[in-house]
Amino acid sequence: MVEKFMDIDYDIDKLPAMPLVVSRMVTLINSPLTSADELAEVISGDPAISARVLKIANSSFYSMARKVNNLSTAIVILGEKTLKNLVMATSLRGMNTTFGATEQTLWEDSMTCALGARFLARSLRIGDPEEAFIAGLFRHIGRVVFNNQDSAAYKKLMTKGGRCGAGLMALEKERFGLNHAELGAAVLNHWKLSELLIHVVLHHHDEDLSEISDPEIRTMTAIINIASEFPLLLDIFGYFSGEVDLATLPGAKFLGLDSERLDGILEEFRDVFDQNRKEFLG
Repeated sequence: MVEKFMDIDYDIDKLPAMPLVVSRMVTLINSPLTSADELAEVISGDPAISARVLKIANSSFYSMARKVNNLSTAIVILGEKTLKNLVMATSLRGMNTTFGATEQTLWEDSMTCALGARFLARSLRIGDPEEAFIAGLFRHIGRVVFNNQDSAAYKKLMTKGGRCGAGLMALEKERFGLNHAELGAAVLNHWKLSELLIHVVLHHHDEDLSEISDPEIRTMTAIINIASEFPLLLDIFGYFSGEVDLATLPGAKFLGLDSERLDGILEEFRDVFDQNRKEFLG
């Protein structure tokens, strides 16, 4: 596998540090002696994150049998891996140096893809749904970094190059020397996250997934390739052309999914998403 992000001409000092609450929590989760109360203490150190985690945990998307009022209970019910993902999601929102309309759109795009990827993995019974969530969440972290570093320039690129895809990536390469997939992979590598996440972020726009040698990475990349279109189809960007055929995507072709199956999954997800839109994106 060609690690394109390893050859980029980019100042490593410009890469963002992992949010402190996430870094501390990952360290605790990796320790077999950590208790739910210790994890809750770390998360509660950031009131905004803890409030958002509880709000999402209580959404029907996670099918809680009863209302969860404290983080320790949420950890026990949801599990450490799911809670870590929710903390990462809320921390990603806080990575923006400013928070206007563009930043809100980038956040909603990331969160919708993350939730859609988790839903896809569960519906298709392939891959790890929680890995799918975090891969979907981080697939566009390179765009967040570009926007943080030169918001005016990046907004112009998005206006000229469109929502995403080859056009925008070419403009990113021309302006910054790399595209958001390469930068995103470099960020996750800098944070020492898993090889799977790094390569899924790097390859989620690839037209030919057969070039990815690792079957686990290839399958997860296919899931994210499909879920990447969910934000558009759920009107996150404020428009919908009606021209997206999910079955034509590289991920759908690799997984052997037809339009009927994908449209059914999308509609099921749309129902759940619409019921919880405020909890997810507010």
